[in-house]
Amino acid sequence: MEIKKLWEGIPTKKCAECARKDKTCDGMLVYDNLCSNVNYLEMYGEANYERNKETFAELKKKLNGEKPSIFSFGCGLGLDYLGVKEVFGDNATYCGIDKCKWAITQTENYKNFTPKLPKAIDFDDGMFSLHFPYQNPVLCFFHSLYTISKNVDLKSKLLEMLQGKPNFYIVVNFTINVHFGPVIREREFLGELVTELKRTFNIKQFDILNDTAIIIKGEKK
Repeated sequence: MEIKKLWEGIPTKKCAECARKDKTCDGMLVYDNLCSNVNYLEMYGEANYERNKETFAELKKKLNGEKPSIFSFGCGLGLDYLGVKEVFGDNATYCGIDKCKWAITQTENYKNFTPKLPKAIDFDDGMFSLHFPYQNPVLCFFHSLYTISKNVDLKSKLLEMLQGKPNFYIVVNFTINVHFGPVIREREFLGELVTELKRTFNIKQFDILNDTAIIIKGEKK
Protein backbone atom coordinates (compact mmCIF):
# COMPACT_ATOMS: atom_id res chain seq x y z
CA MET A 1 0.00 0.00 0.00
CA GLU A 2 1.28 3.47 -0.90
CA ILE A 3 1.27 4.97 2.58
CA LYS A 4 3.86 7.58 1.50
CA LYS A 5 0.95 9.51 0.00
CA LEU A 6 0.14 10.52 3.56
CA TRP A 7 3.21 12.77 3.79
CA GLU A 8 4.67 13.11 0.30
CA GLY A 9 4.75 16.66 -1.07
CA ILE A 10 4.15 18.42 2.26
CA PRO A 11 6.69 21.29 2.31
CA THR A 12 8.96 20.90 5.35
CA LYS A 13 12.62 21.29 6.21
CA LYS A 14 15.06 18.71 7.52
CA CYS A 15 16.19 19.27 11.11
CA ALA A 16 19.67 20.39 9.95
CA GLU A 17 18.10 23.08 7.74
CA CYS A 18 15.65 24.37 10.32
CA ALA A 19 15.92 28.00 11.43
CA ARG A 20 14.18 27.43 14.76
CA LYS A 21 16.44 28.58 17.55
CA ASP A 22 15.21 26.31 20.33
CA LYS A 23 15.54 23.08 18.27
CA THR A 24 13.19 21.36 20.74
CA CYS A 25 11.89 19.08 18.01
CA ASP A 26 15.30 18.12 16.55
CA GLY A 27 15.14 14.38 15.97
CA MET A 28 12.02 14.07 18.12
CA LEU A 29 8.37 13.38 17.35
CA VAL A 30 6.49 16.52 18.39
CA TYR A 31 2.83 15.87 17.72
CA ASP A 32 1.69 19.44 17.10
CA ASN A 33 4.65 20.24 14.81
CA LEU A 34 3.97 19.38 11.16
CA CYS A 35 7.64 19.37 10.21
CA SER A 36 8.36 16.90 13.00
CA ASN A 37 5.43 14.70 11.90
CA VAL A 38 6.68 14.50 8.33
CA ASN A 39 10.32 13.88 9.25
CA TYR A 40 9.26 11.09 11.62
CA LEU A 41 7.04 9.44 9.02
CA GLU A 42 9.76 9.66 6.36
CA MET A 43 12.17 7.87 8.71
CA TYR A 44 9.89 5.30 10.32
CA GLY A 45 6.43 5.30 8.73
CA GLU A 46 6.89 2.57 6.15
CA ALA A 47 9.11 0.38 8.36
CA ASN A 48 6.63 0.49 11.25
CA TYR A 49 3.72 -0.18 8.91
CA GLU A 50 5.44 -3.28 7.47
CA ARG A 51 6.49 -4.54 10.89
CA ASN A 52 2.99 -4.14 12.31
CA LYS A 53 1.53 -5.95 9.29
CA GLU A 54 3.97 -8.85 9.82
CA THR A 55 2.88 -8.99 13.46
CA PHE A 56 -0.78 -9.23 12.45
CA ALA A 57 0.10 -12.03 10.04
CA GLU A 58 1.65 -13.94 12.96
CA LEU A 59 -1.41 -13.22 15.09
CA LYS A 60 -3.68 -14.59 12.38
CA LYS A 61 -1.89 -17.94 12.59
CA LYS A 62 -2.62 -18.14 16.33
CA LEU A 63 -6.30 -17.28 15.87
CA ASN A 64 -7.03 -20.30 13.65
CA GLY A 65 -9.72 -18.51 11.65
CA GLU A 66 -11.37 -16.80 14.64
CA LYS A 67 -12.36 -13.13 14.28
CA PRO A 68 -10.29 -10.77 16.46
CA SER A 69 -11.43 -7.57 18.16
CA ILE A 70 -8.30 -5.43 17.98
CA PHE A 71 -7.59 -2.56 20.37
CA SER A 72 -4.44 -0.66 19.45
CA PHE A 73 -3.01 1.31 22.38
CA GLY A 74 -0.87 4.23 21.26
CA CYS A 75 -2.06 3.84 17.68
CA GLY A 76 -0.89 7.28 16.55
CA LEU A 77 -2.37 8.00 13.14
CA GLY A 78 -3.85 4.51 12.97
CA LEU A 79 -1.58 3.20 10.23
CA ASP A 80 -1.72 -0.25 11.81
CA TYR A 81 -5.40 -0.29 10.81
CA LEU A 82 -4.19 -0.68 7.23
CA GLY A 83 -2.26 -3.78 8.24
CA VAL A 84 -5.38 -5.19 9.91
CA LYS A 85 -7.38 -4.71 6.70
CA GLU A 86 -4.67 -6.30 4.54
CA VAL A 87 -4.22 -9.33 6.79
CA PHE A 88 -7.78 -9.95 8.05
CA GLY A 89 -9.96 -8.18 5.49
CA ASP A 90 -13.41 -7.75 7.01
CA ASN A 91 -12.85 -10.57 9.50
CA ALA A 92 -11.68 -8.22 12.29
CA THR A 93 -12.79 -5.15 14.19
CA TYR A 94 -10.39 -2.33 15.06
CA CYS A 95 -10.34 0.39 17.71
CA GLY A 96 -7.45 2.86 17.90
CA ILE A 97 -6.60 4.35 21.29
CA ASP A 98 -4.41 7.46 21.58
CA LYS A 99 -4.65 10.90 23.17
CA CYS A 100 -2.07 12.68 20.96
CA LYS A 101 -3.23 14.89 18.12
CA TRP A 102 -0.94 14.97 15.09
CA ALA A 103 -0.52 18.18 13.11
CA ILE A 104 -0.58 16.23 9.85
CA THR A 105 -4.27 15.43 10.39
CA GLN A 106 -5.02 19.03 9.36
CA THR A 107 -3.41 18.62 5.93
CA GLU A 108 -5.06 17.80 2.61
CA ASN A 109 -2.82 14.71 2.36
CA TYR A 110 -4.46 13.24 5.45
CA LYS A 111 -7.98 14.33 4.54
CA ASN A 112 -7.69 12.82 1.05
CA PHE A 113 -5.84 9.67 2.08
CA THR A 114 -7.64 6.42 1.24
CA PRO A 115 -8.72 4.30 2.90
CA LYS A 116 -9.78 6.74 5.59
CA LEU A 117 -7.79 6.29 8.78
CA PRO A 118 -9.92 5.73 11.90
CA LYS A 119 -10.27 8.37 14.60
CA ALA A 120 -8.69 7.32 17.89
CA ILE A 121 -10.45 7.39 21.24
CA ASP A 122 -8.67 8.30 24.47
CA PHE A 123 -7.21 5.82 26.94
CA ASP A 124 -10.02 5.87 29.52
CA ASP A 125 -12.69 5.36 26.85
CA GLY A 126 -10.63 2.53 25.37
CA MET A 127 -10.33 0.75 28.70
CA PHE A 128 -14.03 1.25 29.39
CA SER A 129 -15.06 -0.17 26.02
CA LEU A 130 -12.98 -3.28 26.66
CA HIS A 131 -15.35 -4.25 29.46
CA PHE A 132 -17.96 -5.12 26.83
CA PRO A 133 -18.06 -8.77 25.64
CA TYR A 134 -15.95 -8.51 22.51
CA GLN A 135 -14.99 -11.73 20.75
CA ASN A 136 -11.28 -12.60 20.99
CA PRO A 137 -10.05 -9.25 22.38
CA VAL A 138 -6.54 -8.39 21.15
CA LEU A 139 -4.65 -5.68 23.02
CA CYS A 140 -1.87 -4.28 20.81
CA PHE A 141 1.02 -2.16 22.02
CA PHE A 142 3.16 -1.23 19.02
CA HIS A 143 6.19 0.71 20.28
CA SER A 144 3.98 2.11 23.04
CA LEU A 145 4.03 -0.22 26.07
CA TYR A 146 6.98 1.51 27.74
CA THR A 147 5.48 5.00 27.49
CA ILE A 148 1.95 4.00 28.50
CA SER A 149 3.08 1.88 31.46
CA LYS A 150 5.18 4.81 32.70
CA ASN A 151 2.25 7.20 32.70
CA VAL A 152 -0.69 5.12 33.99
CA ASP A 153 -1.14 2.15 36.33
CA LEU A 154 -1.50 -0.09 33.32
CA LYS A 155 -0.93 -3.44 35.03
CA SER A 156 -3.76 -3.07 37.54
CA LYS A 157 -6.12 -1.77 34.85
CA LEU A 158 -5.36 -4.72 32.56
CA LEU A 159 -5.71 -7.25 35.39
CA GLU A 160 -9.08 -5.82 36.40
CA MET A 161 -10.40 -5.76 32.85
CA LEU A 162 -9.08 -9.16 31.71
CA GLN A 163 -10.48 -11.08 34.68
CA GLY A 164 -13.93 -10.97 33.11
CA LYS A 165 -12.78 -12.33 29.74
CA PRO A 166 -12.90 -15.99 28.67
CA ASN A 167 -9.81 -15.42 26.53
CA PHE A 168 -7.53 -12.65 25.27
CA TYR A 169 -4.40 -11.85 23.28
CA ILE A 170 -1.74 -9.27 24.11
CA VAL A 171 0.50 -8.30 21.20
CA VAL A 172 3.63 -6.19 21.70
CA ASN A 173 6.12 -4.82 19.21
CA PHE A 174 8.94 -3.82 21.53
CA THR A 175 10.09 -0.20 21.70
CA ILE A 176 13.57 -0.57 20.25
CA ASN A 177 15.89 2.45 20.31
CA VAL A 178 19.58 3.18 20.74
CA HIS A 179 19.34 2.89 24.52
CA PHE A 180 17.61 -0.53 24.47
CA GLY A 181 16.27 0.25 27.95
CA PRO A 182 12.58 0.31 26.97
CA VAL A 183 12.73 -3.31 25.78
CA ILE A 184 14.05 -4.47 29.14
CA ARG A 185 11.35 -2.52 31.00
CA GLU A 186 8.62 -3.82 28.68
CA ARG A 187 9.71 -7.44 29.16
CA GLU A 188 9.79 -6.93 32.93
CA PHE A 189 6.30 -5.44 32.82
CA LEU A 190 4.96 -8.36 30.78
CA GLY A 191 6.65 -10.87 33.07
CA GLU A 192 4.94 -9.38 36.12
CA LEU A 193 1.59 -9.18 34.31
CA VAL A 194 1.77 -12.80 33.12
CA THR A 195 2.63 -14.02 36.63
CA GLU A 196 -0.61 -12.49 37.91
CA LEU A 197 -2.68 -13.70 34.97
CA LYS A 198 -1.52 -17.30 35.39
CA ARG A 199 -3.64 -17.53 38.54
CA THR A 200 -6.76 -17.43 36.36
CA PHE A 201 -5.64 -18.20 32.81
CA ASN A 202 -3.68 -20.79 30.91
CA ILE A 203 -1.00 -18.71 29.23
CA LYS A 204 1.01 -19.32 26.08
CA GLN A 205 3.73 -16.96 24.86
CA PHE A 206 5.13 -16.73 21.34
CA ASP A 207 8.26 -14.74 20.54
CA ILE A 208 8.03 -13.54 16.93
CA LEU A 209 9.92 -11.38 14.42
CA ASN A 210 13.33 -12.48 15.71
CA ASP A 211 12.37 -11.77 19.33
CA THR A 212 11.44 -8.14 18.62
CA ALA A 213 7.76 -8.83 19.28
CA ILE A 214 5.62 -11.16 21.37
CA ILE A 215 2.11 -12.62 21.37
CA ILE A 216 0.59 -13.66 24.69
CA LYS A 217 -2.51 -15.86 24.56
CA GLY A 218 -4.70 -16.41 27.60
CA GLU A 219 -7.61 -18.83 28.09
CA LYS A 220 -9.67 -19.07 31.25
CA LYS A 221 -8.91 -22.17 33.33
